[in-house]
Amino acid sequence: RVPAGSEVSQESLLLHGPFARKPKRIRTAFSPSQLLRLERAFEKNHYVVGAERKQLASSLSLSETQVL
Repeated sequence: RVPAGSEVSQESLLLHGPFARKPKRIRTAFSPSQLLRLERAFEKNHYVVGAERKQLASSLSLSETQVL
């Protein structure tokens, strides 16, 4: 028997269970100039990390997560 107050709804299991889907990430709409700069950086180095990534993000007014 389940103690009172500990019932878990099926909906709650779907939203918070071990196989719950992560909410969809909002897709960034890059401007044409941002795309050009990002593509050039990617051509030089497929893995832009560290200070280079931070500087590129700052110069494009983007977060580091949004850069490559």
